[in-house]
Amino acid sequence: MRASRSAPRRGRDRGAPRALDGRRNRWALGRMPGASFLPDDCRLSPQVRALYLDRGGRDNPIAGARAGNGGNRRGTPRLAIPGARRVARRLARRLRLSDERPLSRRRAVSRPAALAVKPVVVLDARITRRYSVGMRSYVRELARRVPQAAPDLKIVVIANTPLETEAELVRVGGANFGITEEAVVPLTARALKASLMHHCSIYAPYEPGVPFLMTIHDLIHLEFPQQFKPTILAYYRLFTRRHVARAQRVVTDDEATVEALERLLGAARARVAVIPLAVDDAMLELADHPQPDEAERLRSLGIGDRPYLFYAGNHRAHKNLTTLFEAWRELPCDLVITGSDDVPGGLGRYAHDGLRAIAAGEVDRALLAAIYRRAAVYVHPALAEGFGLPMVEAMAFGTPVVASARSIPEPLREAALAFPALDAQALRRQAERALNDDALRSDLRTRGMATARRLTWDRTAGATAALYRTVLEELSRR
Repeated sequence: MRASRSAPRRGRDRGAPRALDGRRNRWALGRMPGASFLPDDCRLSPQVRALYLDRGGRDNPIAGARAGNGGNRRGTPRLAIPGARRVARRLARRLRLSDERPLSRRRAVSRPAALAVKPVVVLDARITRRYSVGMRSYVRELARRVPQAAPDLKIVVIANTPLETEAELVRVGGANFGITEEAVVPLTARALKASLMHHCSIYAPYEPGVPFLMTIHDLIHLEFPQQFKPTILAYYRLFTRRHVARAQRVVTDDEATVEALERLLGAARARVAVIPLAVDDAMLELADHPQPDEAERLRSLGIGDRPYLFYAGNHRAHKNLTTLFEAWRELPCDLVITGSDDVPGGLGRYAHDGLRAIAAGEVDRALLAAIYRRAAVYVHPALAEGFGLPMVEAMAFGTPVVASARSIPEPLREAALAFPALDAQALRRQAERALNDDALRSDLRTRGMATARRLTWDRTAGATAALYRTVLEELSRR
């Protein structure tokens, strides 16, 4: 006798969800690469329930709303995906909340009961290998401090690495340019009923799905395109231009980046917020309390008692290290460079008169602190820069800073000596002043230490939270 259509098939899990095209898919959400783990209080619309299915208990808000597709026996939500290449397209077509209007156009609820509901702000704190040390510090400090600075808002942090935060933390795995960024991140924001999302870098979905802010530290990829692969450059040009045009606000670190945004992407100045960065607490602690083994660790790098210039950062062309080498040849001191990239050709060829150039490579925080403390002058010759955290870190240690006029952020200009970026002789003259003029050194030390301690991450977080409130107020009036 022919089996009934409703009878379960032998050898198959009766509760396995059907994919969008009718096929069965046994991927549990928790096992899916790049899957997001949504909190239990997320209330999903019927359309979203078609993908997030559950057989959990009655206390689970999405239990019992299986739309006939079932779930697994342990109550774990499942995600039915017919193929990675088609997910973004299907999600864009099918995964909509019950309210079909764009979130940016919804009117604020005027009922008194709604006044007690905190607006949800999602902080996109995903960190990838493309993040510099400064970008990683920015993400970690915002995740840690913004929830404290915004008790009137519900901050939800989405991340792919462990972070210290008081906010609700939602894990979103995966990398940039993939299914996680293009599909799961917007889906997670909508499921969380986000009123606003803050992307902490330019790596964001093409279609974020909710009103958003975006932090852009610099536009090096557009100012120096020869340094990037064509595929990465195409991403930057397409996505960054689109995001700048659609973001409620663009957050940046300095006025130099504001000028670049206006010149290269046509950004409106009124829609760009400048929020300076800061030195983290651990580095300030090392600045105030030297470690007993610092001299020994410096000797292990070949750093002795002779004075030296110091540069910290990567060695790409826009960092303008050639100008630094030309100036250093006429200065009576060593040169120490840290960073992840080797200088092409090595530093040995730049040695002169018995003085040396030392490439220390990547160093830990304690060793970096020791190098800052012992440096005679910190030099930053970059052709363009975002905020330039090494400059303010050097100031925290009382080290005089000589930097190109293009790279010094506005809050640091009164505490540093500037020179035209491509003028090696001007760099040499300013370095000589910082080396030989004791009164000037003392003044730079005093100004620099005061500046470094005035710029705090609490101040950055407070300004960021205030910007959230401003944007939410604007959205509520639409």
